[in-house]
Amino acid sequence: MKINFYEEFPKKENLKKLELIKFRSKLFMASNSLQEFQELDKRVKKINKKTDCMYWPIVKNSYWISPFSNTKDLIELFDELNRCNNHLLIDLEMPLNKKLILKNIFNHFKNRRLIKDFLEKNKSRITTAQFPSSIISLFMKILGLDYNINIKKSLMWYSSMNSNIVNKNIRKNLIKLKDKKNYSISLGTIAIGILGNEPILSSENLEKDLEFAKKAGFNEIIIFRLGGLNKDYIKIINKFQNKREEKARNNLKK
Repeated sequence: MKINFYEEFPKKENLKKLELIKFRSKLFMASNSLQEFQELDKRVKKINKKTDCMYWPIVKNSYWISPFSNTKDLIELFDELNRCNNHLLIDLEMPLNKKLILKNIFNHFKNRRLIKDFLEKNKSRITTAQFPSSIISLFMKILGLDYNINIKKSLMWYSSMNSNIVNKNIRKNLIKLKDKKNYSISLGTIAIGILGNEPILSSENLEKDLEFAKKAGFNEIIIFRLGGLNKDYIKIINKFQNKREEKARNNLKK
């Protein structure tokens, strides 16, 4: 399995955790601008040359990207992103500022078209972060948080934030999912995010989630987030990463 990481707050103390990672990985790094991302990318390379940084843009006012973001903010963001060649993480979620939902309800269809057009034109260099959807799939599409585009999608299954019943339902739907090569699973949370109250996943439960994802046929995992990494977590992660590297070596011998 390929194991990668999110970092929502790329401060010095969080990026320092890259020293624990001895394998090649991707870091999806939240930034307020392309310039900020490029400066952070340089810092990352000084800490761990095996880490490839992916630009996770934060949209002004709404934080996450959705049709309920301000139209002007989306246009400004996409103009900037069209001027760069970086791989992008487009985080499709309802706005952090819930007042924007009512404010932009009449701009919803226009904004949904803006987002879809951007994803279509840049699908070869984009990963979307979005919630797993099954029964509510149509509703997610109507909201503009899921699109029928052949694009890499990372499904945010943060088991520490769900009840046992919800997790059981999500696992069933993940198993049924077809064409898993276009999907990765986002696991966590091993550190608090922007909400400020995310429950922390134990290392034992991280191992269970990784084992499930492997058996279900997913080849890539993104863990939220780097800043929570410690010796207990990395010990578990290395078990799965080492199996992948061992398999690669065996394939070379054949």
